[in-house]
Amino acid sequence: MARSEGMSFTQFDGTAAFSGGGFMPPQATQTADPSFNTSKNRDVQTLVALTVKQIKDAFVSANEKSEFVIDGVDVNNVTLVGMVRDKVGRITDVAFILDDGTGRLDCNKWDGMYVRVHGRLKSFQGKKTLNVFSIRPVNDYNEIASHFIECIYVHVYNSRLQKAHVDVGVTTQPHMTIPTNQFSGQYSFDGQSSTEVKVLEILSQPSYLAREEGAHLDDIARQLKIPVNDLMLAVDNLVQEGKVYSTVDDFHFKSTANA
Repeated sequence: MARSEGMSFTQFDGTAAFSGGGFMPPQATQTADPSFNTSKNRDVQTLVALTVKQIKDAFVSANEKSEFVIDGVDVNNVTLVGMVRDKVGRITDVAFILDDGTGRLDCNKWDGMYVRVHGRLKSFQGKKTLNVFSIRPVNDYNEIASHFIECIYVHVYNSRLQKAHVDVGVTTQPHMTIPTNQFSGQYSFDGQSSTEVKVLEILSQPSYLAREEGAHLDDIARQLKIPVNDLMLAVDNLVQEGKVYSTVDDFHFKSTANA
């Protein structure tokens, strides 16, 4: 439910971390290299921490799936942290600009406050967009610094991984997707209730991962042997934390870790 593009640079210089002259080398815009094979395993779609600038510089394939490649890795589901600006309420959605200091990204799906969003990258007619399936406010400002640290880690990890493969003359293998959430709590069960943990375990079952619609609440409740009302409390908490999202309707859910 969100768009993502439009990246004028902003009043606080978050680009310094990625523009050279600091602790990171500048990120050149990625171009297509026909001799380079990126990971094509679309069954393992990790949630990747990115900045707006990284999305702006991403290479987008020309095929119908409009695949994004960042640091040599296929990217679909992403997480960003930034400030919401220029919110516009419309009949079908809410449009806003996400400003993270490295650039601005148009999104569809709160004004003057930081939020964390999870979504899937898309490209249509040359415009990069983000379909948001989870958004929540940032209450602890340490999360902002933590997010940028995670972005640096992800960038360095993938860049070194690609360089190592070039040095030894092998191509990237699909199983080498980055452990993106080593710093964030996306895959951590800390603070989760036993019901929430069990819900995440069920949503990670191959039978549900293979379904575009995910798992129905009735199926989950039947497996856990609990009332649907009790299940909804756990699911609502997981949605607020960005760990699961609804799919075809309000009764089907998938895990963001395997979206």
